[in-house]
Amino acid sequence: MKISVCYIVKNEEKNLRQSLESLNNAADEIIVVDTGSTDKTLNVAENFGAKIFNETWQDDFSAPRNVALSHATGDWIIFLDADEYFTEDTSKNIRIVIEKFDKTKMNGLLTYLVNVDEDKDNQILDSTFLLRIFRNLRGLAYVGKIHEELRLNGKELTNLFALPPKFLTLIHTGYSDSLNKSKAKRNLKMLLSEIESTDEPQKFYGYIAQCYNGLDDFKKAKKYAKLDIEFGANRSTFSSSSYRILLDILSRDKSKLHKRTKIARQAAEKFCDQPDFHAELAECLAAQGNIESAIESMTTALEKYKTYNGIETSIFNDELAIVARERINSWRAML
Repeated sequence: MKISVCYIVKNEEKNLRQSLESLNNAADEIIVVDTGSTDKTLNVAENFGAKIFNETWQDDFSAPRNVALSHATGDWIIFLDADEYFTEDTSKNIRIVIEKFDKTKMNGLLTYLVNVDEDKDNQILDSTFLLRIFRNLRGLAYVGKIHEELRLNGKELTNLFALPPKFLTLIHTGYSDSLNKSKAKRNLKMLLSEIESTDEPQKFYGYIAQCYNGLDDFKKAKKYAKLDIEFGANRSTFSSSSYRILLDILSRDKSKLHKRTKIARQAAEKFCDQPDFHAELAECLAAQGNIESAIESMTTALEKYKTYNGIETSIFNDELAIVARERINSWRAML
């Protein structure tokens, strides 16, 4: 069984080295598509024995990704961003895990990914599951200029398995504070262009809300978060982040407590397995003086945290769990 690892890069010398080192020699082939690096990115790739291809950047992430796919000869493909790397304790499992699933009908593996802020001593921002490992099937192609999706003969890839974090975990540094605004500006330009040319603009509302939020344009962030929730009523992916954006904006204005509570309740009902929104609802209820219900909601958040393994982004971590227990104790003392 042969494993190909693919990247598209531009000026990623530091990140690419860290990512390649984390592969722990699991790659039989490394494909790097460069879109115009002016630093030592290509030297790093060459030192790891990568096959390098040059592609002119045309404001389209799918195009260079598909070039990489066209050159990959492995049975399985690991497609990473340069600013993603496997944790030291799970990197040894890369080949073992893929070999195990090679004997099944699974076409892809959703990998647990943790977003951290390098500028704040690798503070954990949130976590989610993303498709980073998949069979090299005929007819695979990425679609979309930004936030591209992998398709098989134009249809969604099926037979996917979410790997437990203990098997494989990726760290992503791309949302570090120093990078956020520049990325948000770049992505927003592409997203606004994309919704003008697509038949499904609703697919991008959540991403646009994230960009405006990152640029501190809260009025537009709120507008597109609401649109994402409205048009994403029958899907869950990404709309959870739109609920978070709305709740964060509403939390800045104490006069919006009633509306914030309503949104938190909606989110807790729609994403009932996620601890985040139960905790948010608890805070809203406590602020209204409904202490018993606040304790109940926060207890639910802690219970969900112990068992949550969904693919939706979660910001509830060990530190927040400690805070949650402290909040419950303080509320109980008020009764």
